[in-house]
Amino acid sequence: MPSKKYADTDFFLALLKDSDWLKEKAKKIYEENKGGIYVTPFTIVEVMVVCIREGILLKETLIQMSRIAAIAFMHWDLFFQAADYIEKGASIFDALLMAFAGENTIISSDKTYEKFGFDVINLSK
Repeated sequence: MPSKKYADTDFFLALLKDSDWLKEKAKKIYEENKGGIYVTPFTIVEVMVVCIREGILLKETLIQMSRIAAIAFMHWDLFFQAADYIEKGASIFDALLMAFAGENTIISSDKTYEKFGFDVINLSK
């Protein structure tokens, strides 16, 4: 069974913004992984914060995200794992994404995930 791909905020922003330096790579990754991309509720919240801050249409963005990715499940253990990542220097949003991703791949341009030993589909390469 192929691993799930957990997408980070920069992946969605690259796909949904009119112009983004990661757009072409994000499109390619999306096409290669259609139906196998997941998002955590916390990535959704982070995208919502960016939308409000930058004047991007929030509801339209959420509709588009829902067409790209399924939402991951939640358990208390994931929050305890996230706390461990935070204690090791990760930001709250990065720690939550890593906890949800578990052994799965993360789609991001953020170098943080590789430092924690995750398999990453790098948007910036």
